[in-house]
Amino acid sequence: MRIAIGGIYHESNTFFSQPMTMERFAEKDLHFGEGIMTHWRGTSSEIGGFIEGGQQYKFELIPTVMAWGMPSGSLTDETFESLSQALLSRIEEAKPLDGVLLSLHGAMVATSYAGADGEILRRVRKAVGAGVPLVVTLDYHANMTQEMVRWPDAIIGYDTYPHIDQAERGLEAAHVMHRVLQEGLQPKLALARRPLLPHILRQLTGKPPMSDAIALAHELERRPEIVSVSVAAGFPYCDVPDAGFSVFAVAHNDAEAALQAANQVADAVWKRRAEFQMSLPLAEEAVRQALDGKSGLTVLVDVGDNLGAGTPGDGTVLLAELLKQGAQESLVLFCDPAAVAAAVEAGVRQRVRLKVGGKIDRHHGEPVEIEGVVRTISDGIYRNIGPMRDGVQDDQGRTVVVDTSGVLVVLTERRMPMWNLQQLRALGIEPTRLRIVVVKAAIAYRAAYEPITHRIIEVDTPGLAAADVHRFKYQHLKRPIYPLDAI
Repeated sequence: MRIAIGGIYHESNTFFSQPMTMERFAEKDLHFGEGIMTHWRGTSSEIGGFIEGGQQYKFELIPTVMAWGMPSGSLTDETFESLSQALLSRIEEAKPLDGVLLSLHGAMVATSYAGADGEILRRVRKAVGAGVPLVVTLDYHANMTQEMVRWPDAIIGYDTYPHIDQAERGLEAAHVMHRVLQEGLQPKLALARRPLLPHILRQLTGKPPMSDAIALAHELERRPEIVSVSVAAGFPYCDVPDAGFSVFAVAHNDAEAALQAANQVADAVWKRRAEFQMSLPLAEEAVRQALDGKSGLTVLVDVGDNLGAGTPGDGTVLLAELLKQGAQESLVLFCDPAAVAAAVEAGVRQRVRLKVGGKIDRHHGEPVEIEGVVRTISDGIYRNIGPMRDGVQDDQGRTVVVDTSGVLVVLTERRMPMWNLQQLRALGIEPTRLRIVVVKAAIAYRAAYEPITHRIIEVDTPGLAAADVHRFKYQHLKRPIYPLDAI
């Protein structure tokens, strides 16, 4: 069985002024043909799952294009068209095909397409025709639309946030493809949406209320007619009509059963919508709590500058507060290419005075002046070890560690979320020996840091991923929607 694999994967924060370009995809993960197999085989990723499934079910895999980019602003039309054409041309070259497995995000936006994932699916369906099975994996933060469920035969969504099950979902998608081709499965796909923007920190799948929704989805999957039920929390930093919560389900030859299952989970969440909101301390109080003398590592979560949600990664609010309150044994990581260049020019062991952060915009604080010694200069390349992105190599550009005699300031040339402890360990920093680490994140960091952390304090910081959605001026989002509107 000849199965094409590939994908175009991007989470688009439409409030971020920096657009996503081909150059930014190339900085992260942009591979073609056999390069996909070399890069992604054996990794904790959907493509890794496709490859494992291909081996298990004896598919002849035809790798096409896999573009994976760091969350940022919307794709330029040129980038969207270039990647789409690259995917479609390789699918055409691979014909005849028995099926297509795609890895998409579900919250990708292009300048001319608010629902860019749906447009890709439409084009792929047109290219392969109605009779070729198309099975897709989507991120847990997908903003689902009817266009997205119109074209594929089945969609498989993540079950976890932090996202530690991508390989399992890729393997599940390959299993569904096998069932369609070899066992006569006739998948029917249905979508249930609700007007809800869950607080980003209530989207954690390991604790109530979201864990209850995931458990209900898994319970429904035990019914013989149900193939898969997926919860999509949605991505609130997309100002598009269909941002928000949804559930999608796949059933065997029974569209009504799929719709009933999706509605059952969606209704359960909607009834508890007030539980999907929360409030957080401001920076001054959060740092005071972190410095209260308790032993062990405290993680301060800079939610407003969540790199995994497409922010600049140079927010200074918590750094300024740590310096003001005299913090010791602390660490903050910034993306600041200019500061990296200045530190590299000065050299290791040299004392520098730098203005760091706050350079992309003024949503995340003003630049902060630091003085310290350059302790480390690194190429910024490391390979992830652990439950999230295991085996995937990341490159955050040249990386510098500046010791301010209280706060270690890590400076990178490229934006990179704190998803993995190897990010610091590759620099010779052991996070368990620190008192405070600031992570610019919401939930994903937990896969790495929760096992080593004494205490987590989530902070209400300003920025393009602010926890309070009332901070944003939505222009395209369908209203009314909770909690922006009292429904």
